Amino acid sequence: MSIQDLYRAGSASITPSGAGALGERPSIGKANQSAGPEEFQKILRQEESKVSMSQHAETRIRSREIPWSPALEKRVMGGIEALEAKGSREALILADDVAFIANIRSKTIVTAMDRTQLKERVFTNIDSAVLV
Repeated sequence: MSIQDLYRAGSASITPSGAGALGERPSIGKANQSAGPEEFQKILRQEESKVSMSQHAETRIRSREIPWSPALEKRVMGGIEALEAKGSREALILADDVAFIANIRSKTIVTAMDRTQLKERVFTNIDSAVLV
């Protein structure tokens, strides 16, 4: 169940637009059961533990053919969590031959580069770096 499903289940007076026929409510699965605060907190923690990517970062990863895997995502998230604990805002995350610039507060990868783009060896507008 997603956060949006929890919201819809808790607010019966709101009918989402484009859900189907006029006045028809979408099927949520467990619509008759209201989600408790524990379930909401569990889903919220799962969503917060994910790394998001800007459109620019997605484009760079695809165009530069940077391999992105669940293992790499886990390493990057570990770096973000360590940087967050230290109060970082914008950081360089180095993983093998790949560098990521990330906004730590929003847990968003802003851009990505591989070894060929690291020739300049200059990174600006960051306040910290981590090797993962």
